[in-house]
Amino acid sequence: MVKKLKEVCELIGGELCGDGEIEIRGVSGIKEAKEHEITFVANAKYRGEIEHTQASAVIIGKDFIPTNGENGKPTIRADNPYFAFVKVMEMFAWPKRETEYGIHETAIIGKNAQIGEQVSIQAFAVVGDNVKIGNGAVINPFVYIGDDVEIGSDVLFYPGVTIYDAVKVGNRVIIHSRAVIGSDGFGFAAVSDRYYKIPQVGTVIVEDDVEIGANSTIDRATMTNGATTIKRGTKIDNLVQVAHNVIIGEDCCIAAQSGIAGSSELKDRVTMAGQSGVAGHLTISEGNIIFAKSAVTKDTPAGSYVSGFPARPHAQQLRIQASLRKLPAMLQEFSRLQQRVLELEDKCRRINEESTGS
Repeated sequence: MVKKLKEVCELIGGELCGDGEIEIRGVSGIKEAKEHEITFVANAKYRGEIEHTQASAVIIGKDFIPTNGENGKPTIRADNPYFAFVKVMEMFAWPKRETEYGIHETAIIGKNAQIGEQVSIQAFAVVGDNVKIGNGAVINPFVYIGDDVEIGSDVLFYPGVTIYDAVKVGNRVIIHSRAVIGSDGFGFAAVSDRYYKIPQVGTVIVEDDVEIGANSTIDRATMTNGATTIKRGTKIDNLVQVAHNVIIGEDCCIAAQSGIAGSSELKDRVTMAGQSGVAGHLTISEGNIIFAKSAVTKDTPAGSYVSGFPARPHAQQLRIQASLRKLPAMLQEFSRLQQRVLELEDKCRRINEESTGS
């Protein structure tokens, strides 16, 4: 695909500075970009990279003030240069495979299934009894959908997704390969020296515009009237574990290898960085950011930044880390002072003995 720079500018609603007739044939990072590609700078502190990039044009923020050192490259000013770049990436994305709507001859469809219009159910997919699937759904090969599942419109399930019985999935949900939605929660009762399985008979509700990464698992609730709930707009990375009866609020962002223990609730717009965790029965308030490899063990107030193990306010954790880095030198100084005290005590003892002897 080839676009004039002025066409790209029109797409993102920016302000063009320079030659709008330049041909743009692709997008790339500022260091990797080549001639006829467009790149972006979202932070003005990286402006020096513009002098060295081979890109033919650069998307910058409206608060970015060019200098004479920008190599004379055409620019497009945008309110949000990163989002503008994403829109351009969508324009130049590789050609997508045409979806063939219909039900493949090898797919298995259960009794009383209700399937909407322009749905693609591909090879070796299994759809259980009493399943409802909305319009425009794409069900890739080897997807398993259990009985009594309800699925909204325009969903995309990648190969190997597993949806257990009675789960509800909203509109425009994307679920990546090998994710498992609705598996049993980790519930066992200790009986003597053994564990007795507690039935897990609740459900999972995934609301609209949620994305769930590959190999992530979301457990169903324990009780019949309970639901593990992922609310609208939340994005879950690969390899994330969400335990039974967890509630994740709207527009949360959960990075890879994170885990949320049973019956905890994340309010809206919580961010969990990679390998972070939340203990059971906690409330993580709105707007919290949990830094990587942190373990939250108590409720947090709104707008908190927490890190460490156990997690504490991030500023406090930084002070602790700074103190720990000083610890070896402090121990050496302590040993020196300890030796000095011993020497002074010995000197005082000798002076005292000489005074008593005289």
